[in-house]
Amino acid sequence: MRFIDVLRGETLKAWTLGSLRWTILATAALSLAFCLIDAGPDLGLSTPETIGVYAMANFSFFAAIAGVLMASSEYGGGQITTTALAVPRRGRTLAAKLILSAIVTTVQGVLFAVLIATIYQFHLGDQSVYATGTASTLLGSLALAVCSWTAVGILSTSIGFIIRSQTVALTSMIVLTFGGTPLMMALPILQYLPTNAGVLMFIDRANQTSDWINPPDITVPIAGATLAAWCIVVVVAAAVVLLRRDIGARAAALD
Repeated sequence: MRFIDVLRGETLKAWTLGSLRWTILATAALSLAFCLIDAGPDLGLSTPETIGVYAMANFSFFAAIAGVLMASSEYGGGQITTTALAVPRRGRTLAAKLILSAIVTTVQGVLFAVLIATIYQFHLGDQSVYATGTASTLLGSLALAVCSWTAVGILSTSIGFIIRSQTVALTSMIVLTFGGTPLMMALPILQYLPTNAGVLMFIDRANQTSDWINPPDITVPIAGATLAAWCIVVVVAAAVVLLRRDIGARAAALD
């Protein structure tokens, strides 16, 4: 079977997955609601170039949920054996799901980034980045935030293959995404966790981390490299586990 056929089949399966569709809809609805409620002319501790950007970190658990569902739903429903029979080259199945996960989580991130770049700035009037000509700073941060969401999706899908339990996989990724900041504040070494490194790629450190007892000290390039390294390691681990795991396909083939 050609890879394009595998990708097409995985796309159809993802489209029929109700929990994934609801996750995408929830991301859109809650992102819009949050921006409408939170946006206003008061900058607080933020600047026009950074207002609303940290919300990308708070809401990244949506990317984690979508990523886990891409893989763990097959184990939960028992379809993994059928998939292995239909696509004996399991690496193609993993690659197709990772591509779909990257696409879905990127779309989620872009949608939220667009809402932040428009709704928040609309309330600032003459102070907005578009009026002052500083939009490149905001858009650059949001672009890095979208990359972070994409990476979270790839990591989550890989974790979904490594850990068969959907509950355990979801819990692990949500803790890492939603609870990463408190962990990082407690122990500086935890800034090298993948989700924390992803956040450190785009947040406003001057206003949002400088007053911590243990403020993060890794640079944006190092944070990006750390996140990329984690993605490579976890994807390779998922490939090894998937290729070596007995999921019943051999027994079914003999029957």
